[in-house]
Amino acid sequence: MTGMAQSHYRLGMNYYHGKGVDKNFAEALKWFRLAAQEKYPRALFMIGRMYATGKAVAVDPAEAANWYRLAAQAGYARAQNLLGQACFKGEGVAVDHGQAVRWFRLAALQDFADAQYNLGLMYAKGHGVEKDVTEAKRWWGKAAEQGNAKVQFTLGHMYLVGKGVKRNYAKARQWFRQAAEQNLPAAQYQLGIMHARGTGVLQNRTEARKWLEQAARQNHLDAQYSLGGILLKGGSEVYDPQAGFHWYRAAASRGHLRAQVALGLLYAKGLGTQPDLQQAYDWWLKAARAGSADAQYNIGVMYANGKGVPRDYGATRTWWTRAADQGHTKAQYCVGIMYSTGTGVPQDVDEALKWKEAAELWESLG
Repeated sequence: MTGMAQSHYRLGMNYYHGKGVDKNFAEALKWFRLAAQEKYPRALFMIGRMYATGKAVAVDPAEAANWYRLAAQAGYARAQNLLGQACFKGEGVAVDHGQAVRWFRLAALQDFADAQYNLGLMYAKGHGVEKDVTEAKRWWGKAAEQGNAKVQFTLGHMYLVGKGVKRNYAKARQWFRQAAEQNLPAAQYQLGIMHARGTGVLQNRTEARKWLEQAARQNHLDAQYSLGGILLKGGSEVYDPQAGFHWYRAAASRGHLRAQVALGLLYAKGLGTQPDLQQAYDWWLKAARAGSADAQYNIGVMYANGKGVPRDYGATRTWWTRAADQGHTKAQYCVGIMYSTGTGVPQDVDEALKWKEAAELWESLG
């Protein structure tokens, strides 16, 4: 390997990134190939990346894996890690978890954090090796110490739920915070929830709002929903119904069922927005059709009261029964009352008692 190979590689990278020259993937590939003739590992790897991503060439996972293998055999850790991923997923090569472990380990031994994380996953899941949570934690610890946010989050979750380690909320918070400070949305969400609930820390809704907001702005779905709840129900220090409406709507628009139910309630009450029973009905209907028992119950209430829709006891029974069948106790009581009073159905004392007993059973289990 000569200094000329390194020069060719650097020139290729300049064209690849458009550094000092116009970005030109075909020109980058030409220089990478010249460097690859002298088996320059980084050039071999970059050719593989270009085949993997379809830059200046057609996407070809098998060709990408071939180039990764050449770079991996030359000891390049990034290539070893991606070849391990290819072996694990069967991208361009046959699925071979044993080979995946081999390549992850070679890269991990060079302190390549992503490979240490992947090797930890293999031990945690028992893929290609005997399952060993202690060994998984050891490799994740090495990656976490290098600042790998994904691993820091994984360790935080292990300590939060006590999986493979003794539950320790202080350590969970420590690892979540390190990952959150690197802008990992999942860690920001978990840290926000810990502060909101007072899990291992003094309850602090202002701190909860801060972290949930950071995750929500990165489109973390559960963070958007939880932030809506904090802003509407978290106390005077964070109360902001307009912002709560905004985040519930953001989550609801992306299919979050509980957010759709909550958004419907805001429209029904005119909280954070103008009252709009049609919007309330539309959001509850969307959630109800997706199986939300709360939404099914709420639609039943609308039909029973004739608010936002014409009064229709048949529709009331239909929606309440759907919710009741899922164990919704209020709906079960309401269906029982309908049969007890003969409202919209033939009066039937036995049927009324059945639903009353079902509701009591669900309440006792709850």
